[in-house]
Amino acid sequence: MSNLENLTQKILEDGKLEAAKIIEESKKNNEKIINSKVIEANDKKEKIIDKANSDALMLKDRMKSEAELKVRDKKLDAKRQVLDKAFELAKKRLKNIDEVDYINFLKNNIQEIDLKGSNVLIVPEKFKEAIKGLGLYSNISETDSVESGFLIKNGNIVMNYSFESLLDFMRDDIEGEVAKTLFQE
Repeated sequence: MSNLENLTQKILEDGKLEAAKIIEESKKNNEKIINSKVIEANDKKEKIIDKANSDALMLKDRMKSEAELKVRDKKLDAKRQVLDKAFELAKKRLKNIDEVDYINFLKNNIQEIDLKGSNVLIVPEKFKEAIKGLGLYSNISETDSVESGFLIKNGNIVMNYSFESLLDFMRDDIEGEVAKTLFQE
């Protein structure tokens, strides 16, 4: 039996050695798997962090752009209000033009217009007598008047040279220059 015991002992020892080898290989494989999963998780973590940083930068840039647009819009609105106020003040000043400046304006513009006998010149009430005294045009309306500038009426046709109308008409053309002057752009 000693052979049998030796043989059994040998088989048990070989089995234990084989089991130890399998356990050792299993531990190595487990470590490799765990290490690869840790590396994979770290890669995913880095990608998630990079994307979060990228998203945060994009969000920050978008918020900054939106804020800059709001500021720009407010500045443009403020400039528009200043321009509107400047044109309103110009209209107000033109309504209060003195007699000498008004007569010069009227003379310069009447020379460019071919007035015929049927045309009626309508001027501000406060300048009627001075204009009649100059003899610029004989057909000046006694009943109608304007606040500023003048009108030329021929039947149903009216040519409007009121300061408000002229300034409104010219606004698109001169607004850029007025803005440059006001805002030093």
